[in-house]
Amino acid sequence: MRTINTGSSGNGYALISGEDILLLECGVPAKEMLKAIDYQTSMVNGCILSHIHGDHAGYIKQYMQYGIKVYTSDEVETDVETVMGEKTIGLQRMKRQKIGSFEVVPFHVPHGETECDGWLIDTPDGRILFITDAEYCPYDFSKMHINYGLIECNYAEDYIRIEDSSPKYNHVLTGHMELETCKRLIQKINSVSLRSIGLIHLSAYNGNPVRFTEEIQEIVDCDVDVWVAEKGTEKEFRLMPF
Repeated sequence: MRTINTGSSGNGYALISGEDILLLECGVPAKEMLKAIDYQTSMVNGCILSHIHGDHAGYIKQYMQYGIKVYTSDEVETDVETVMGEKTIGLQRMKRQKIGSFEVVPFHVPHGETECDGWLIDTPDGRILFITDAEYCPYDFSKMHINYGLIECNYAEDYIRIEDSSPKYNHVLTGHMELETCKRLIQKINSVSLRSIGLIHLSAYNGNPVRFTEEIQEIVDCDVDVWVAEKGTEKEFRLMPF
């Protein structure tokens, strides 16, 4: 299984498993997404969307024009229809549902006042925990045998460069995952099953890719691949027999 970060200023990922593709987020232009998947739209089972903000949902109309079905939780579906006038396929939170060869479970994560979801994704090649734009993860996945993590590590509290009087300051603190919070989450899912951790949605101003990677590497087993998702990053996910 492969994951490709299709994003530039926005957020977009593609999970490729055999002959099937699941897109994560609609935050990059369709032309960038199409190029990343070699224009194989017939392989796309669908796209899952975490929330309504433009860097995640801004190009949803373009995706739908290519016949790509977009899936959200019921709560985010309401936001998309109200704000953007588009009808997504609403899924019940905390319930497992199939999208082609993938099985997904949306679950609420705190992102300020905005409805937002993380996703547990089962693929033929392993289990993925996908969390972005979340102050923290409210659920315990320690016994879920996570194989791959795509997890936000947006900023470090001692590195933040926004004045506390700025409106953006509170949004960062209540809407995004800080390094230590990310580390606690990864410590919980660390097990013999864990193969790879992709750190996503790093802040260009308040993040430090080298530092974040090194600190995460210190808390996982030595054979876990820790990497930062950047535009064009492509990772091969492999399950090792035990």
